[in-house]
Amino acid sequence: AVVSTQSTGSELEFENRDLVFLPDTGWLDSSMIFQFLDYFSLEDESSIFHLCNSIFLILLFVTIFFMFILYQQKEIAKLYYDKELVGKHYSNVLYSCNWEEEELPVFIVIPGNPGHAGFYQEYLELLVEESKGLYRGCVVSHIGHSPSTAAVFSVKDQVDSKITFITTKLKPGTSITLIGHSFGAFIALKILEKGIKIEKSILLFPMIENMARMPKAESLATMLKYESVIIAIAWLTGLLPRPLRVRMIQFYAGKFSRNMQDHIAASITELIEAHSLTNVLGLAQNELRVVGELDYKLIKRFQNKLVFYYGMFDLWAPLDCCRKLRKAVPGVNVHIADDDVSHTFMFTSCKKVAEKTHEFMTQDAKYDMSNLIPAAAANAGEGDEYDFCEE
Repeated sequence: AVVSTQSTGSELEFENRDLVFLPDTGWLDSSMIFQFLDYFSLEDESSIFHLCNSIFLILLFVTIFFMFILYQQKEIAKLYYDKELVGKHYSNVLYSCNWEEEELPVFIVIPGNPGHAGFYQEYLELLVEESKGLYRGCVVSHIGHSPSTAAVFSVKDQVDSKITFITTKLKPGTSITLIGHSFGAFIALKILEKGIKIEKSILLFPMIENMARMPKAESLATMLKYESVIIAIAWLTGLLPRPLRVRMIQFYAGKFSRNMQDHIAASITELIEAHSLTNVLGLAQNELRVVGELDYKLIKRFQNKLVFYYGMFDLWAPLDCCRKLRKAVPGVNVHIADDDVSHTFMFTSCKKVAEKTHEFMTQDAKYDMSNLIPAAAANAGEGDEYDFCEE
């Protein structure tokens, strides 16, 4: 009930309003709703009617508009993964078409954050194709990200779930190559540290040190500041039908990427869900605390198993990290991507990265960055960014 009081001398006048019962949403304080309604005259029922009518008409127009787009393109991408019980929790795992050939060596792709396997569907297919079917592979989603759960999982939980997958889903003696992307590279290093037998670990655009100091950390901090708002918006969009949400993602993403594939849009759609986003943002907060100074002793210990692949303009793993790594661990196997390959290579550069990954998997090449750094980098002056990986 909402009761307002006004003092007139020694008397108190009470204005009784209708009883309003609100469910505990966990995201919205009921007092905020009443403050919002106070902007409108509660005694003027017509103003509230016109407000609700306007909101309804706007939502109806938006729904009709996107339903039109939906029926213009009826086919919606399917994400071909299996829901696997990994320890006590479920994880969606994307398998290559030749996964059942158990005699083949295995590569396991560990995603960054967000950790949805669907982002790597094309990359997985291309990597198996590059290997001529001589490798079988999978992408293991982070628990809580895909499928979503109400529980929120930490960095340690994600590391433990990947170790559980390796020890329970693969036969003993299987040749395993880990491919860690971004934060997944940090997980790959932790798996090595735990003593799991790995043939090789390829770290793509490795976000493995001092995350809170990286150039991109500031924009992440801003996002975390408005976490409740982001989750509330995700909850509201989750009320729409999935096919409609996929087309909405494709419509808006078209402004930034003309070639967004259906499986990427479908993956983003699954992540824009309240529980999934809570896990994504919760893991990011934990990463900021956990991902600190790089353990160079660990790198030296497993140097012959590690390949590092840095981006030219990567704001999560800048070339300064590459320079420090090479100074601390002489002879470490480091490569630099072409300048048109970004941190989120899954969206635009799967083919190039799959080719390089296969090269790393099949040969023990010493690093030779002279043919990997663009000419502009070779000609850069002292102190320029391109100079970071030169001794």
